[in-house]
Amino acid sequence: MGRSRRKYKQSRTKVRVGLPKKNPRLFKPSFSVPPKLLQSLADEPQWDDKGTVNHNYHSFGVLSDPNSISHPSPASESIDSGSDLEEDDLKSALGKKRRDGKSALPQPLTAMQRIHIGRLVDKYGDDYQRMMMDIKLNPMQHSIGTLQKLCIRYHMYQNKNPLLLAK
Repeated sequence: MGRSRRKYKQSRTKVRVGLPKKNPRLFKPSFSVPPKLLQSLADEPQWDDKGTVNHNYHSFGVLSDPNSISHPSPASESIDSGSDLEEDDLKSALGKKRRDGKSALPQPLTAMQRIHIGRLVDKYGDDYQRMMMDIKLNPMQHSIGTLQKLCIRYHMYQNKNPLLLAK
């Protein structure tokens, strides 16, 4: 008679892979707060009994209506310029106006993106419509707007890419 498959599987030892144990006393913050912003948090705002709730929430840096982010009301303020304590990189990441009034520069393309966009630019120049229609050279099937942004980034960092200068 044959042996039961279920009994055979139950009798085998199971290999358990142990993960490294975490040190409960070691605390790593998930992000770092800029030092200037951290200094500004030292003096905590006080609740004003005579002020409105919205004004007090604003002084604490909290929104009174979280739905106002997705649907801004016409009475609400425009994009907050932020305080002078925030760094320009933090402001551009948060969508606030930088001190110099500009937005952050676009990032350079990766090596693979440079190869693909370089082939498209060599063949079509600035004709984004034909770039979009070429399935062989545009395998990701980027839209016209995406191709335009990629080409701008390609031309912006064309002579400044350290990988290309090394060759």
